[in-house]
Amino acid sequence: MTVLAIDTSEANCSAALWTEGGQSFAASDPIGRGHAERLLPMIEELLSEACIAYRDISRIAVTTGPGTFTGLRVGLSVARGLALSLGVPCTGLSGLEVLAAQAKKNEGIVHSVIKGRGGQVFYQVFEAEGGAKPAKALHKAVNIDADDARAAIETRSGYVIGSAVPLVLGREAGPEDVIDPIVLAKAAFPLDPDDYPPEPFYLREADAIAAKPIINISDQ
Repeated sequence: MTVLAIDTSEANCSAALWTEGGQSFAASDPIGRGHAERLLPMIEELLSEACIAYRDISRIAVTTGPGTFTGLRVGLSVARGLALSLGVPCTGLSGLEVLAAQAKKNEGIVHSVIKGRGGQVFYQVFEAEGGAKPAKALHKAVNIDADDARAAIETRSGYVIGSAVPLVLGREAGPEDVIDPIVLAKAAFPLDPDDYPPEPFYLREADAIAAKPIINISDQ
């Protein structure tokens, strides 16, 4: 089985090919804008590098958000279009889930943080159980002020990962804070596409206001 993974939720335009046998090919360009022009050529370059054709793809995985509206539309449109034309399933995962899966600390609390607008962040807490098991979400994702996310992190120590690390921790983001399309492919592989559809996952201000009480997560 060969999985094509696509992520255009933030500044990076990324894609990967991963096989059940463990082979992987990946590319990622921090282009900021222009995902629509770069994504398909990137996929074709990966196919050429892997010496396979579109018909060899058996599943597609794509990040559903949160992130930039334009970037998400590009990735989701390409993923769904390819899945339809190839007759293969398409699985959608939030970028917060993928970040939790790729955290270096594979056991314990993981705080996934993605940069939003106006000093806000998309935030979700997970508990990694170690091994190959996926991290378990401890509450729904929220869109909150960076200060509130920082306060929540301080109440429950753990590994912090994602593009909003500079806002909540005051340090520069590193390569590990960028969504890895290979991890996306691996994480999506065992999932039922019916349970994880490729639908956009947007978090708006109204959602953040309603969800703010969960910031007191220390006793959950």
